[in-house]
Amino acid sequence: MLNAALNRYFGFSTFRPGQEDIITSVLAGQHTLGILPTGSGKSLCYQLPTYMLKKPTLIISPLISLMDDQVMQMKMQGEQHVVAIHSGMDHTVKKRALQQLSQSRFIFVSPEFILQSHHFKHFQNLTFGLIVFDEVHCLSEWGFDFRPHYALMGRITKHFKNATVLALTATATRHLQKDLQRIIAQPVHVIEHSMDRPNVSLSVKFMASYEEKIDWLLDFIATSGPTIVYVSSKKVSLDLAEKIYQSGYLTGIYHGDLTYQERHTVQQQFLKNDIRIIVATSAFGMGVNKPDIRTIVHFHLSSSPSNYLQEIGRAGRDGLQSQAIALFQPDDQYLMENLALSHLIREADIDLYAHGQMIDTEKLEILDILTAYYAMPELKQIFKKNEALKSQGYRHMYHYIFTQQCRRQLLLDYFGMSKETTTQCCDQCEAIVPIVEKNRKKVKRKLTYEEKLSHLLE
Repeated sequence: MLNAALNRYFGFSTFRPGQEDIITSVLAGQHTLGILPTGSGKSLCYQLPTYMLKKPTLIISPLISLMDDQVMQMKMQGEQHVVAIHSGMDHTVKKRALQQLSQSRFIFVSPEFILQSHHFKHFQNLTFGLIVFDEVHCLSEWGFDFRPHYALMGRITKHFKNATVLALTATATRHLQKDLQRIIAQPVHVIEHSMDRPNVSLSVKFMASYEEKIDWLLDFIATSGPTIVYVSSKKVSLDLAEKIYQSGYLTGIYHGDLTYQERHTVQQQFLKNDIRIIVATSAFGMGVNKPDIRTIVHFHLSSSPSNYLQEIGRAGRDGLQSQAIALFQPDDQYLMENLALSHLIREADIDLYAHGQMIDTEKLEILDILTAYYAMPELKQIFKKNEALKSQGYRHMYHYIFTQQCRRQLLLDYFGMSKETTTQCCDQCEAIVPIVEKNRKKVKRKLTYEEKLSHLLE
């Protein structure tokens, strides 16, 4: 029955590993957490059940770029009853989309969008067959500091209590499983397949300074193929992209302060190979479905194994050999710790908030949201556990840099998994053969971005 439906709706004769198990669980009405590696076809796990259940599906997604990419992919496959509604849309277009929700089969929204009362009123009378949490690891990692609306998703599952919940990710810890179960207040069936990406080799390059990193990178990108360079901040992304541009390569920049249109333009240029190098913050860690990315360089390392696996998972989605290279110099240790722990809300912040005293504006806004749903003692326990988990993630990445054992297995240990047997595993297991795919220089006049703009305005 499932194979016949797969062929009817998608033209495929067989499922990829894990897909059939997840779909079978969902169709049986079981709330399900599906753990599959990046690029393994997670979206089919809710698309096929939606057609078979003949009810609309609500997809909670963390990023506008991810929503837009999935909508584009589905429309290219012939599905026209799909919509993503978000803050980047024109007001008139957004209003029309909300008024026409009942005509949609797949509806993509962010947690923040659907929890606004003037938006939710358009959803509340719909009858969903599935509620999907795409990239559900964000629920645990962001829900109690960066994106507090994730911690309120129980409101959505409670309202649509007859819908089956499907949560999908490539990186799920045991803590995430407990968080998901707590939020939906129901048992969750876990279907877990290896999150390993054996065609992506892992290595670390040790540098003496920031400047040595830059010199190495400028030489390296000549033959790195389509490449994402991850950095720690907007400031560094601008500085590094400028240096790459000055060396002759068209380069895209991607960070959280770009407008929706700017992000969309950069992503489309990258997908079409108009530019082959992107310098990005973690804002580009998900939602990039470009099959032929050959190289991921971490100019600055991620603050957790989950983030790192998500980011290196952008590479090699076509199944060809690809590479993930982390650069490390002594000062990076303090940067990693700061990235992991600097924005955490601690018990002292909660006490100040409870007594009406002044705290950081960002923390104030987060606590205003969370205290409407969680009691203070419960929040204190959650934040204490959150701090311990963030510290554990940061320390694990530090061990990743200095381990003398297999890097791949050390990463997977964090999730309680074992690696697959593979060649070109990591630089501790064997000598890694570098990818050689030439990037042609296209910038003939080495002007700065400011100089280029001034010439246009003359």
